[in-house]
Amino acid sequence: METHIEFVEDTSTIIIDENQLLGIGNETFNNQVQNSIEQGSKNISVDLSNVKFIASLGIEIFLHAYKACKNKNVNFNLKNVNVAVMNVLSKLKLTDIFTIV
Repeated sequence: METHIEFVEDTSTIIIDENQLLGIGNETFNNQVQNSIEQGSKNISVDLSNVKFIASLGIEIFLHAYKACKNKNVNFNLKNVNVAVMNVLSKLKLTDIFTIV
């Protein structure tokens, strides 16, 4: 998974640079989340503006990140979610779990 990260004050934004989130290469993403928590981020935002398709393994990555953040009292949200990805999240009732901005 190709990503890059931006830090502004107490917020880390992880930008997914791929258009298909298949869950392959999730170690980089997990490390970015963990490093952001360890560096004192109070908010972790995942920018999905490039993502047009998400597979079940991609969703699982977000669930693990959400849990890691929640355990450390860090806010976790998804932003710039396109219609196709939002439909998948809605069908799985994940819009009740994730904060989507």
